[in-house]
Amino acid sequence: MTATMSASKLRRCLLKALALFVALVCCLSFPAAATGEDSTEQADEGTSQQEKEQTTEENTTDEAYQELESQYEKLEQEMEKNQEKLDKVQESLDEQEKVVDGLGNQISSTQNEVDLLTIRYQALLNEQSNTESQIELITKQLGSLSSQIEQTGAAITEKQEQLEVTYELLKQRIRAMYMAGSGSTLEFLLTSEDFSTLLTRTELLVRVAQHDNDLMATLQDEVSELEQLETTLTDSVTAQETKKTDLSSKTQSLESSKSKIQATSDELKQKREELKTEMEKEKQELNALDKESDEYKALISKQEDELIALSAQMEEFIKNSGSSTTDKDEETTEPDGEETTEKDEPDSKDNPYLDGTETVFSSGMIFPLKCSGVYISSPYGMRTHPITGEYKLHTGTDFCAAGIDGKTVYAVKDGEVIYAAKHKAYGNFVIIDHGKGISSCYAHMQDGSMRVSVGDKVQQGQPIGKVGDTGYSTAPHLHFEIRVDGSTVNPMSGYIKLPG
Repeated sequence: MTATMSASKLRRCLLKALALFVALVCCLSFPAAATGEDSTEQADEGTSQQEKEQTTEENTTDEAYQELESQYEKLEQEMEKNQEKLDKVQESLDEQEKVVDGLGNQISSTQNEVDLLTIRYQALLNEQSNTESQIELITKQLGSLSSQIEQTGAAITEKQEQLEVTYELLKQRIRAMYMAGSGSTLEFLLTSEDFSTLLTRTELLVRVAQHDNDLMATLQDEVSELEQLETTLTDSVTAQETKKTDLSSKTQSLESSKSKIQATSDELKQKREELKTEMEKEKQELNALDKESDEYKALISKQEDELIALSAQMEEFIKNSGSSTTDKDEETTEPDGEETTEKDEPDSKDNPYLDGTETVFSSGMIFPLKCSGVYISSPYGMRTHPITGEYKLHTGTDFCAAGIDGKTVYAVKDGEVIYAAKHKAYGNFVIIDHGKGISSCYAHMQDGSMRVSVGDKVQQGQPIGKVGDTGYSTAPHLHFEIRVDGSTVNPMSGYIKLPG
C-alpha cells in the first residue's frame, strides 16, 4: 500500500512540475494578457482535477490491496487452525494405529498359542490312541494267557487224576502181594514149566515193577512241568495286569491333560475373538480418524489453492506498484553483466554501507552476500520443485555456502522497499524497486531478521535481513530474483555475478 502511495506521489509531483512549467511559459509569453492568466488558471484547475482523480484511484487500489491482505491473513489463520486440528487428528491417528497394531500382535500371539496347544492336543491324542492300542493288545494277551492258564490247570488236574489212578492201582497190587505173601511170587516162579518160562515170568515181574515206577515218575514230572507252566503264566498275567493298570493310569492322565489343553485352547480362542471384536472397533475409529484427516487435508489443500490465488493477486498488485520501463522520465539500458570500474550511483563516499571493496557490475548492482565460498545450488530455469514435486520455472537463483545460515543479506542497489512480509512460499520476503522497471527480490530470510519495511528508502549495500530457511525451503539459502516490469529474468544474465 505504501509502495503504491509513493509511486503516486511521484506522479503527482511530476504533474505539478509540468503544470508550473506550463504556467511559467504562459506568463513569460503573455505577461499582460488576460487570456494567458485564464490559461494558467485552467491548467492549475486541470492539474488539481487530475490529482484528485489520481488520489481516488490510489485510494481504491490501496483499499483493494488491503482487502486482499485481510483475506489472505484470515485464510492463513484459518488454515493454521485447521493444520493444528489436522496435527492433533494425525497424532490420534498414529496412536490409534499403534493400538490396532498392538491388538494385531496380541491376536497373532494368541493364535500362535492356540496353534501350539492344538499341536500338543494332537500329540496327546496320538499318544492316547497308542496307549489304548497297547491296552487293547495287553487285554488280548491277558485273554490268551488266561486261556492257557485254564488249559494248563485242566491238564494238571487230568495228570493228577491219572497219577492218583496209577498210584491207586500200584497200591492195590502191592496190597495184594502183601496179602498173598512172598510165597505167591515164589510159587509163581517155581510153578514154571521150564527154565525159559521162569525167565519169562521173572522178566515180566521186573517189567511190571519198572513200568509202575516209570509211570509214577513220568506223571510226577508232567505234573511238575504243568505246575511250573502255570506259575509262569500266572506271573505273565500279573505283569500284564500291572502294565495294563499303568497304561490305564496313563490314559487317565492323558485325558486330564487333554481336558486342560482343550480348556486353555477354548479360553485363548475366546480371547482371540474378543481381541478381534475390539480390533474391529478400533479399526472403525481408525477409519473415522482417517476420514477426518482426509477431510482436513482436502480443506487445507483447498485453502492453499485459495492462498495461492490471493498471493497471485497480491503479487500482481506488487508488480503494478513498482516502476516501469515505460516511465518517461528515465532511460532504459540493457545490462551486459560485465564488471566496471565506474561505479553507478551511489558512490561509496556518500554511502555509509559501502567500504570500496565491493564489485559494482555494469547493471549498477553489487552481490547480495559477502560471505566466502558462495555457489549456486539451484539456477534460474525449469526444474522439479524440491517441495511440491511440480516441474515448473525456478524464478530466481539460489545461493548457498558453508555456514551461510544467518549471514547478512545486502541490498544490491539503491531503491524503495515495495514489499516486506512473510510469504507462504517465499518465507520472509523483501522486494526493492530500483527504478526503470527493475526490482530485486530476497526470499527465505530468518524470522525476525528483516530490517526494512514497505516505503523505506534503502541504499546499496544496506543490510535488509539474514539468510534463513523459511517458506518452501529445504535448507538455509538465499533465493534471489530480478524482475523487469514484474516478470522474472535470470539474475546471472547481465545483472550480477558470483564473487571472485
